[in-house]
Amino acid sequence: MTGTAKTEEKEFLKMFQMPVIEVPTNLPNIRCDLPIQAFATARGKWDYARAEVESMYQLGRPVLVGTTSVENSEYLSDLLKEQNIPHNVLNARPKYAAREAEIVAQAGRKYAITISTNMAGRGTDIILGGNPKMLAKEIVEDNLLPFMSQETPSGKTDMEQLSEQSFSKVRIGPSSLALVAKAAVISKHLCKSKGRDWSYKAAQSIISESIQMGQSLGIAELEKQLAEDPTIYPLNTMIGLAFLTVLKDCEAHCFNEGLEVKMLGGLHVIGTSLHESRRIDNQLRGRAGRQGDPGSTRFMVSLQDEMFQKFNFDTEWAVKLISKITNNEDIPIEGQTIVKQLLALQINAEKYFFGIRKSLVEFDEVLEVQRKHVYNLRQVILSGDSESCTDQIFQYMQAVVDEIVLGNSDPEKHPRNWNLGMLLDEFLQIGRSVLAESFAKVGEEDLLTSLEQIQRLHVVDVGNFSLPNLPLPPNTFRGIRKKISSLKRWLRICTDETTKKGRYQVTINLLRKYLGEFLIASYLEVVQDSGYDDSYIQEIEREVIVKTLDSFWRDHLINMNRLSSAVNVRSFGHRNPLEEYKIDGCRFFISMLSATRRLTVESLLNYWSSPMEAEELYAP
Repeated sequence: MTGTAKTEEKEFLKMFQMPVIEVPTNLPNIRCDLPIQAFATARGKWDYARAEVESMYQLGRPVLVGTTSVENSEYLSDLLKEQNIPHNVLNARPKYAAREAEIVAQAGRKYAITISTNMAGRGTDIILGGNPKMLAKEIVEDNLLPFMSQETPSGKTDMEQLSEQSFSKVRIGPSSLALVAKAAVISKHLCKSKGRDWSYKAAQSIISESIQMGQSLGIAELEKQLAEDPTIYPLNTMIGLAFLTVLKDCEAHCFNEGLEVKMLGGLHVIGTSLHESRRIDNQLRGRAGRQGDPGSTRFMVSLQDEMFQKFNFDTEWAVKLISKITNNEDIPIEGQTIVKQLLALQINAEKYFFGIRKSLVEFDEVLEVQRKHVYNLRQVILSGDSESCTDQIFQYMQAVVDEIVLGNSDPEKHPRNWNLGMLLDEFLQIGRSVLAESFAKVGEEDLLTSLEQIQRLHVVDVGNFSLPNLPLPPNTFRGIRKKISSLKRWLRICTDETTKKGRYQVTINLLRKYLGEFLIASYLEVVQDSGYDDSYIQEIEREVIVKTLDSFWRDHLINMNRLSSAVNVRSFGHRNPLEEYKIDGCRFFISMLSATRRLTVESLLNYWSSPMEAEELYAP
């Protein structure tokens, strides 16, 4: 829901499959958008902008000048100061940011000159004649703050004070003056009687709260509260009542002044440069002509503007055209030819930034798939029942065993050519003290002999399977649920299509089942021997999984960020950076999940093997 998406319609549709529908304005737009003026030099543009502001000020029309940077806004401010033209500056400087809403709210008053960066003050509506609520609040604060606080606010600049003096004064009625005076007397009495002296910010906060209360209750309710006990005048009630009465006077004043401004032509907006996107320029134009009000806009550009220099646009054609029309570089030229060329340059800039945003979206889509997987897994662990968390741990253990076995075996080669020594070392390193006793006497030759024996078997009982001449797994798979879980793991092993095919694939699958079942059974045994109840065990399991996953995920995000910067260099080798990012990103993610599973399994086995010695969970 925005008024400036039409220029980006193709991007919304292409990148997000989101059409853009243009909703007509509430009232007909009668704003006059004057032709773009082109200057050969920046000096000529700024001098002409100063002259146009000065002419509008002489007429009394409010002017809003949009600049593209803080430096430009302050440069134009200096030019206006030389001509003693009162104005307000609104940019990112701290001294201006505090009064942002106040400055913009009064930018539609007669004789108001406001210099603003293009994005400043976007949340406040510019009403011709001024904003009565903001004006009434300012009047109440000016009359009450000196009595409520001895602190002095950060002083306004001389130019801001001069700008306020140029505005027509609001005529406050006798009843409004009386209520404001009563509120001042009450606040002064409270400070003296209770020895209270509010800070400036605290006093402002009290006034703001009182105004909000007054707006919600209304004059009748506030007068009723005061009538119930005339000897007591609550400060908040009196301030709220004073604001509402002053607001009526301000509304009448702003309405009359608004009619005068409309007769003069409404708000005049000056854009001192074209932005890299037409959308930003349209936002500035949209500040004038609200709700059918009159207004006008004028954009000025010079061939020395940052946009032309930044994108190295060819402006020689414009220089030749200007030289044919006039010898004075400070005189602007207008015409459809200039406008078409400038808009073409602006569209080229939009295409450049569209390419950047498109690349960012495509790169983020790669990470989004990984992000969904991690957060879905995290949600299952945190919100699932105890069975889901336990099943996740069993899957981790089986996956760790599978990586060890598949990394040290080859289904196309005989087991004697496998790296059985490394396989045993890695398996024992996972379990350490939990597996050390059972496999203390098992060597490489013992494992080879056992694998050769099962290779000759024709029928295998997978329900109570164990490799011949090797340790039997602890008998902890009692109960129908654990037996079903074991059969599911075996089914996944047999249907795993990601593994390499070969003559000895069945032998590898049986080894995966044996070592996986042994590791899971050993874990169940050591958990039972720990003596802790099930709730505490489940709490520890969840905490270990989540902490390990979060730690590796943070590191993975850092690595992916570095990768996104590094792959751009590969374009020099005629390789697609996006494809390279997908390939390496997938490799990083698989490695991250593998490290997460292995560290989770090691941490749990180590913790339950000596829970009294583990003062805190192992975390990477």
